[in-house]
Amino acid sequence: MKNEIILRFCIWGFEDRTPDDITRETGVTPLLTHVKGERKNPKFTALAKQNGWILGTPYDKYTPFEQQMNYLSELLAEKKDVFKPLCDQYYCEFSCALFVYADNGESTPQVHLTKQHNQLLKELDIEFDLDLYCYSDSDEE
Repeated sequence: MKNEIILRFCIWGFEDRTPDDITRETGVTPLLTHVKGERKNPKFTALAKQNGWILGTPYDKYTPFEQQMNYLSELLAEKKDVFKPLCDQYYCEFSCALFVYADNGESTPQVHLTKQHNQLLKELDIEFDLDLYCYSDSDEE
């Protein structure tokens, strides 16, 4: 299997507005939203514990981290005046999940935050969360 990188920008924990309000305010359509107490996914029974607004990229999970991060960073930077108040008021993060499959001939995906990325994280008060999932052939047994 090929290594995978899934990067999202998330806004969590807002109670005074709906995900649709955030979509209208930002002019950006999220990948998905969560409404507290409702199903996260119609196919499953798990309920959302908090409201969430999750923005993805137009790329697939095999696209390098840098390309995905640049896309989201540029979008947020262009609309900094809209996102800054949201980031000041709510918990905002870049959520990055790396799925690394051993013995697939690929090197571990590179996750590198540039000075520009770090500056944006600081300016907007955004956290960066990295989850690493490693699998080997013996995991399949």
